[in-house]
Amino acid sequence: MLNTLRSELTKALTLRSIQATLLAAVLVPPLLAFFSGLAFDPTRTAAGGFPLESHGFETAGFGQPIIILFAALVVGTEYLDAQVRTTLTATPSRTRIIGAKILVTALLSSLAAALSTTGAVLLKHAALGDHGLNLDQFTTSMAWNLLGVIINYTLLGLIAASATLIMRNYIATIVLLVPMVLGLTISLVGAIPVLKFLPDLAGIQLLTAYPGVGLLEPIPGAFVMTAWALGLGTIGWRLFHARDVGTN
Repeated sequence: MLNTLRSELTKALTLRSIQATLLAAVLVPPLLAFFSGLAFDPTRTAAGGFPLESHGFETAGFGQPIIILFAALVVGTEYLDAQVRTTLTATPSRTRIIGAKILVTALLSSLAAALSTTGAVLLKHAALGDHGLNLDQFTTSMAWNLLGVIINYTLLGLIAASATLIMRNYIATIVLLVPMVLGLTISLVGAIPVLKFLPDLAGIQLLTAYPGVGLLEPIPGAFVMTAWALGLGTIGWRLFHARDVGTN
């Protein structure tokens, strides 16, 4: 298993498309947070309208489509030109292949979340100057919020990886999931409340608070996202074992 994991990690970190995607996932939220901090006008912000502790976390949502792209590439690139056949020849155990891809996706998604969110919070408060928090003023709730972003990115990555495994096409995963995290479902949840149980909305408050929209609270949302990840992962694992039987 360690050799398979090392192989999958090497593939993920040496493919230029995945390298660029990971770099974007780490850099985009902090850069957006920094420029948002520079543009911040305290005279236009209602008192108590946006908690000071939430600054920096509001850009985490911009990393979600990048994480979806990353996870889809980790699983989906091998379906181009039937490269998955080479992988199955080298490692006949499909369970080990799937396990390694899932671990790589989870590991790198969580690492991207930790780096990008920490950078976003630090840069946002630095840009806010006197209106921001110093390091010694950071609170426990901010640490919990950071953990929430890590959980959200990790589960979203696993959901995207599983969807790609099911459809065997990373483009299909991007077309399906990216519009959801870009606001398609949250714009409809007021009229269709059941949408809050979709994977993109279930755990959205792990990123930052969305009061008054009728979404799940962070902990129940995390459980719903986990259920999606487990359900889609199980389907993907079964299909991966059942299809392309001639490639072993």
